[in-house]
Amino acid sequence: MTGSAWPPELSKEHEQHVLDHAADWALAHGLVLRPLDASTTSGIHAPYSLFPSPFPRHLFEEAKRLQPLYNDLYARITADDAFLEQVVGGAVSKVDEFQGRLYDIWKQVKKEGIKQSLALGLFRSDYLIHAPDRTSPDQYEIKQVEFNTISSSFGALSTRVGELHRYLLASGAYPSHPSLTPSALHPNPALSGLASGLAAAHKAYGNDNAAVLMVTQDNERNAFDQRPLEYELIEKHGIRLLRIPFSQLRTTLSLDPSTHALLYTPSSPLPSLPSPLEISLVYYRTAYSPTDYYTSAEWDTRLLIERSKAIKCPSVGMQLAGAKKVQEVLGSHPEALERFVKSEKDREELRRTFTELYPMDDSELGKEALRKAYEESERFVLKPQREGGGNNIYRGDIPPFLDRLAEEDKRRGIDEQKGAEARGEGVEAQPRGREGYILMSLIEPPKGMEQVLVKAGEDKGRRADVVSELGIYGVVLLRENVDDATALPEVLVNETVGHLLRTKGRESDEGGVAVGFSVIDSPMLTE
Repeated sequence: MTGSAWPPELSKEHEQHVLDHAADWALAHGLVLRPLDASTTSGIHAPYSLFPSPFPRHLFEEAKRLQPLYNDLYARITADDAFLEQVVGGAVSKVDEFQGRLYDIWKQVKKEGIKQSLALGLFRSDYLIHAPDRTSPDQYEIKQVEFNTISSSFGALSTRVGELHRYLLASGAYPSHPSLTPSALHPNPALSGLASGLAAAHKAYGNDNAAVLMVTQDNERNAFDQRPLEYELIEKHGIRLLRIPFSQLRTTLSLDPSTHALLYTPSSPLPSLPSPLEISLVYYRTAYSPTDYYTSAEWDTRLLIERSKAIKCPSVGMQLAGAKKVQEVLGSHPEALERFVKSEKDREELRRTFTELYPMDDSELGKEALRKAYEESERFVLKPQREGGGNNIYRGDIPPFLDRLAEEDKRRGIDEQKGAEARGEGVEAQPRGREGYILMSLIEPPKGMEQVLVKAGEDKGRRADVVSELGIYGVVLLRENVDDATALPEVLVNETVGHLLRTKGRESDEGGVAVGFSVIDSPMLTE
């Protein structure tokens, strides 16, 4: 896997020819975003790579092979109340207000008694190739960046980019190259696979007349990654899906007092639809960040949905399972992984994808992490309990950031509280600010990889030194035992359904397409 001969050097005229064909294909096939003003009557092509990017076939196949293990692992975590209480209900829920509010909803609904034992996960496990200096390509490994349990996006657009690259090859727009063959461009069934997961949950609900509710952000630019799921559901499965912004649900959702069914009453009813309409499944494409909860009404809506018998994708417990703190505990405490994965072979398969992961608490491991964060900061990233990109603290920015957190702790009197607690004075100390973060060693991707990046709506490409991140989509439908919190969940569906490749300039630490840091790519598998 070398970047010296890829992508092919094109003349200015040839590159413009490929760009023109790509832009037309993208606009004709829905590889689009809404423009920055979120106009509903126009669109621009989504950010894409002009060529597919080389990716070792054996590492791609390894990531696919691991997905059912990860699906099962996070299904079990979702259903393990004691584990979530210990890991998320400790310092994380106290120092991170957002996680704390999610945790409080989870506790409240558990206390009241959950009305729906089924939960759907449309997961994505994200990896970078780890290629430290002086390692040969046959020694490269995949290392997990994170595991996403909520709003795992770009399934539809990643499917489209793979189709775009296959079109450019078949049409003759690309130049001849020995690596660029149809067999190297792996089909990507992410769109159909994710839609089939939604359909499986809807059918498990048991009311054919109900509808799926997709909860979106206001002024959503990424509508064309979402609409294809709606079209796939109606065309292939005969299931209606409603896309409704989170803020509109405060006045349109209610619960049936006797059945706990979730009912949607549109502000302007359509004669062709029943009103109210029963909701079988709530699929979140928002609600993963504090800024998604515009007012307290959104928190009330989230609680209302959790109290209902609609299936959730994800349930609030499944969202908590995706916290970075859970990822850290699985990596830093061997007994945690043993709790959920009984096969030693499977545990070793999973552990090979772990990076160095550390807590930022007052444990011995946490103290070692604090030392590393100051003395070896160039090797690490500091991660909060957030999704969506743009939240991490990298390398040399870590020590001054920790200094600021320590100053805030000092103002809050945390050191005095910790001392009184240690002396047995009956004081329960509040957690330090840094305890809301985890420390993770940086993955070292291969150097010398190049790509032509095309930003959203632009008619030119930029050749750049790049890094590619592979995401594998998984579907899991589970049933919790509501009568026994210690019982294993019943896993009804466990599938690997597709992939996403995002490519960014090496100068960018973050990798989120929606926040403008990268483009959507597809893998060109190499032997």
